[in-house]
Amino acid sequence: AVHDLVEQIPQEAFESFLRKTGCPAYHPRMMMKIILCAYSQSVFSGRKIEGLLLDSVRMMWLAQGHQPSYRTINRFRVYPEVQ
Repeated sequence: AVHDLVEQIPQEAFESFLRKTGCPAYHPRMMMKIILCAYSQSVFSGRKIEGLLLDSVRMMWLAQGHQPSYRTINRFRVYPEVQ
């Protein structure tokens, strides 16, 4: 359900997150899926979300094989446009 919900958001909503310079960031759509799935399981800590990415098959699938660190997760939650 989280995947379908986030996929319905138009691409234009995510264009302000994308940068032309620097190291490629994780796609904001994928980060949003991870965070929404964690919140639906009452997990709010960045470190616990990172742990879910290592343990939960559902979270691994939503992350598309990526493993963002807790710092990246927290940075996205606080400053999504900087990611």
